[in-house]
Amino acid sequence: MIMVKVRLIGSMAHLAKAHEVYLKLEEPKTVDELLRGIIRDYDKLHDKIIIVNGRPVKGDYLIKDEDEIKVMPVLSGG
Repeated sequence: MIMVKVRLIGSMAHLAKAHEVYLKLEEPKTVDELLRGIIRDYDKLHDKIIIVNGRPVKGDYLIKDEDEIKVMPVLSGG
């Protein structure tokens, strides 16, 4: 069993209707697979930052037990 914590920031929290989610996974999944089930229209969101345990990762990262995943939109401006 894999336990994970997902923190959603900004528009990601709005789309998921939650700021924080705790999940139990029966089998390993990639970050993309997990987030597709949480964030509405996830595959349409190209400008996002995914951080696992304080380190940036890509969507193909395989989730491990007790990972903390943070997802946020890319912020730009000047």
